Amino acid sequence: MLLAMSTAHAPARRIALLCGAGFLGLNLVFYLLSSSYFDGHRELVAGISQPSYSPDQMTHVRVTFAVFSGIVAAFAFAAGLRPRVIGHLLPVLLGAVDLVSSAAAFSHNLPGVLGMTLLVCGLVMPVLAWQSYRGSRAAWAFLVAICGVFAVVELFGAPKVRAALDVGLWITMILPGLNAVAAAALVSLRGEYLERGTATA
Repeated sequence: MLLAMSTAHAPARRIALLCGAGFLGLNLVFYLLSSSYFDGHRELVAGISQPSYSPDQMTHVRVTFAVFSGIVAAFAFAAGLRPRVIGHLLPVLLGAVDLVSSAAAFSHNLPGVLGMTLLVCGLVMPVLAWQSYRGSRAAWAFLVAICGVFAVVELFGAPKVRAALDVGLWITMILPGLNAVAAAALVSLRGEYLERGTATA
C-alpha cells in the first residue's frame, strides 16, 4: 500500500520539481539580466555618476517579477496535475479579463479593433471552453489556437498595453504566461480529441 501511495505521488513530485526548477532558473536569469540593466543606467547628479535606480526600486522590480513568475508556475503545476480542469478553467478566467480589458480599451480611446478583438474573445472563449470540455474537437482546436496566439501577442504587446492602460508591466505580463499554460494544458489532451474524432469518423 505504501508503494502504491509513493507511486501515485511520483508524478506530482516530478511536476513540482520541474515547476520549481523553472521558477528558480527564470528568476536567476532575470536577476542577472536586471543587474546588468541597472548597472548600465546611471545619471550625473552634481557632476557625480550615480545609479538611476535606487536599491528599493531594484528590489521592487525583482520581487514583482518573482510574484508574476510564481503565479504562472503555480498554475503550471496545477495544470500538470489536472490538465483537463485547468486547461478549460483558465480560458474562462482569461475571457473575463478580456471583457474587462475591452471596456478599458474603449474608455481609454484605444484603437477600436483592439477593443472589439478583446470583446469578441471575452465572449467566445468561455463558450469554446465549455464546448471543448464536453468533447468538441473543433472547439478544442479553436481554443488552443486562441490561447497560443494571445500568449505570443500579449507577450510582445505588454509594454504598450501597460502604457496605454496605466497599469503595472507585470500585471500585463501575467496574461501571456497564463495563456501559454492554458494552451500547453489543452495540447496535452490532444489524444482524447483524436480518439473522439476517429471514433466519430
